[in-house]
Amino acid sequence: MILVRLIYAFTLVAALIFYIMYPPWISWYLLVLILLLIPFDLLISLPGMISKGLLMSVPKQLEKDTDAVMTLLATHKKSYPVRCLLVKMHVTGDDFSAMCRLICPAEKDGRREVTIDTSKSGLTVFEIRRFWVISLLGLFSLPVNVKYKSSVLVLPQPIKPANTVALQHGIILRPKPGGGYSEEHDMRPYRSGDPVRSIHWKVSAKFDSLIIREPLIPPPHSRLIHVSKWEDGFQRDLILGRLRWISDYMLKWQMPFYIKYSDGTAIAEIKEESELIDYLRCVLDKEADTVVNAASIPSRFSWVFRIDSGVDTRAENREQEVMKT
Repeated sequence: MILVRLIYAFTLVAALIFYIMYPPWISWYLLVLILLLIPFDLLISLPGMISKGLLMSVPKQLEKDTDAVMTLLATHKKSYPVRCLLVKMHVTGDDFSAMCRLICPAEKDGRREVTIDTSKSGLTVFEIRRFWVISLLGLFSLPVNVKYKSSVLVLPQPIKPANTVALQHGIILRPKPGGGYSEEHDMRPYRSGDPVRSIHWKVSAKFDSLIIREPLIPPPHSRLIHVSKWEDGFQRDLILGRLRWISDYMLKWQMPFYIKYSDGTAIAEIKEESELIDYLRCVLDKEADTVVNAASIPSRFSWVFRIDSGVDTRAENREQEVMKT
């Protein structure tokens, strides 16, 4: 846009010199015509400049070393002529920060795609604080203050830790206190004091003895995965890869767990993969509030699995004091 304004300024100066040196009416009309371009550009472009908006679309999660793009989309209430949108975007990661200027087409459904760098794992944050709507001839620009912020979490492929012997296997169910309905149940002989409503009469008639249908539930868990802080990109890939493998393993066996990153106080319960992604996005975003699911965190953990960048990753089957958030 600066080039357009320089060309216009040069043309205006040339027309002025031409008028001074050659006063006949042609030079006058040429000078007036060039001067009228300013109000004409403003008049025809102002409605579109006021009505233009911008949307940013960023994937939530990506695999490392895959092809992906973020999208900037121009929006408007009515179709008025403008030239384009000039966007100032800040891109930050764990170990880099950059600012780039992007030109987005202003026509209907005009979009600009920007390639996301997935060569590094971790969290990449895209933030737009201001963009400019450029007039049809490029002589004017209208600044628009916005607060657009989105991030993408890039994860490496799962990496199996060196030592997984101490990992828990399967779910141990226990009788549900007070009875009642449960999707899981067990059959056992009747014992004195069992409620009559728990007797399974059809099975009892088949075996000619009283059989109880006992509801089962999983016991409250106190499993913690402690993730160490990394020092460089190689350690980050290794730790996140190991975390992803352990998380997939635990969730496959329907074993929810708590997770704690580094020495921070942010601890969250993970029951599905999306909760792990949200937690990592939260603790890796330095400006985000890292207090997550702090209500039901136990004060002690009986099973702690530590993930770091060392050769051996070990699990500790002992009580571990952890401060409540």
